[in-house]
Amino acid sequence: MRFITRIRRRRNRKLIKRGKIRLPLIKKYKTGNKIIELSHTAAFLLSNAGDAILSVNLKDLFQDQYAKLKWNNLHVHNIVDQKAVDKINRTGALIIGGGGLLLKDTNTNMLSGWQWNCSVEVLKKIQVPIVVFAVGYNRFRGQEDFSTVFNKHVQLLTEKSIYIGLRNQGSINAFKKYIPESLYHKVRFQPCMTTVISKLYPGIFDFDKKENFIALNCAFDRTSLRFGEREDEILSSIARACKTISEKFPVRYYAHTLRDQRMLPYLDKAGLDYKLTDLNEVHPRRIIKEYSKPALVIGMRGHAQMIPFGCNTPILSLVSHDKLQWFLDDINHPEWGVDIRSADLESQIVKRSFEILDNPDIIRRQLLTKQDHLWEISKKNVKDIFLKIS
Repeated sequence: MRFITRIRRRRNRKLIKRGKIRLPLIKKYKTGNKIIELSHTAAFLLSNAGDAILSVNLKDLFQDQYAKLKWNNLHVHNIVDQKAVDKINRTGALIIGGGGLLLKDTNTNMLSGWQWNCSVEVLKKIQVPIVVFAVGYNRFRGQEDFSTVFNKHVQLLTEKSIYIGLRNQGSINAFKKYIPESLYHKVRFQPCMTTVISKLYPGIFDFDKKENFIALNCAFDRTSLRFGEREDEILSSIARACKTISEKFPVRYYAHTLRDQRMLPYLDKAGLDYKLTDLNEVHPRRIIKEYSKPALVIGMRGHAQMIPFGCNTPILSLVSHDKLQWFLDDINHPEWGVDIRSADLESQIVKRSFEILDNPDIIRRQLLTKQDHLWEISKKNVKDIFLKIS
C-alpha cells in the first residue's frame, strides 16, 4: 500500500508541475469563439495542500467562463529569461497567481523582491496583458519589510497590468503602501478560488452532508514569527481544547505538509485520541473530499480556512497571521476566529467551537450567503479579463 501511495504521489507531482491536473466541471462550460492560450505563473507544488489545489481551481474558474483555453505553465520560482518572455508574448495574456506570493523569504531573490523571479528589466519586455489574480500579501507579523527592488517592481507591474487582484482587503491596504495613489484604481478584490469550490464543482461531492467529527490543522513554518516565545504554551492550549471538544466530537488532524505533523506530540501529550489525515502530495480531488466532510475545521493555515469554507464546511480560524483575520473581516464573521495570542486561548477555542457546532443551520446559511457574494465577484473579474483579451 505504501508503495502504491508513493507511485501516486510521484505521478501527481509530475502532473501538477506540468499544470495537467484538472477537476472537470459538472456544469456545462460557457463557450468562447476561438481558442485562447494563456500563460500562467504560480507555485505548481504538491508538497503543500493549499498550493496543490489553488492553481487547479484558478484554471477551472477561467474555464468556467471561457471553454476554449490552452495553458502555458511557468513555475513562479523559475527565473524569467528571454526564452520565457518569448513564450509568454506568443500567448494571449499572462495570469500570475493565486497564492500568497507577496512574501520575501520564499524563493528569496533580488530580481523582484517577492516570489516571482522576474527582474524589472525583463518585466518591461512582456508585451501581452498581465493579470495578477487572487494573490495574497503574506508578510508575517513582525517580519522585516520588503527590499527596495520590491517597490520598483510592483509599481511597474501595476502599471502594466489590467488589474491587480488581491485576495483580501488587508492585502489591498498593505499593497497600496508600495505604489503611488495614481495607481490605486488598478487594485481590486479577488478572493482565492478555493473559497468558491462548491460553486466550481457542484456535482463532485455532497458539500452539504457533514460527518460527526472536527478537523484540526496547525502550521509550523516560521514558528518564531507565528508563536514568538510562547510556542509550547500555545500548542499545548490548542491540544487541550481539542481534547475537551473530543468528548462530543471525534478529532482528525489534517496535515497540509509534513512539517504540520509537529503538532502530533502535543495531541499525544494531551491524551487526545485522533486520526491523522495526510494531505501532503495528494490529488486535489482528495483534498476537496476530505474538507467536505467535517462538522467544523479548526485551522491555522490560510487554506485550512479557505478550502473548508469553499466546501461549505464551518470554520474556526487560529489566527497566527494577519491574513486569516483579513479573510474573516472580509466575510464579516470575525467571531469565526481566535487569535493565538489570547490569554484565554484554550477556553476561547472550546467556547467558539461549540457556538458553531450547536448552530449548524444558522452557520450554514451565513456561510452560503458569503460564498455567493465571493462567487459573483470572481465571475465578474474573469469576465473583465476576457473582454480585454478575446
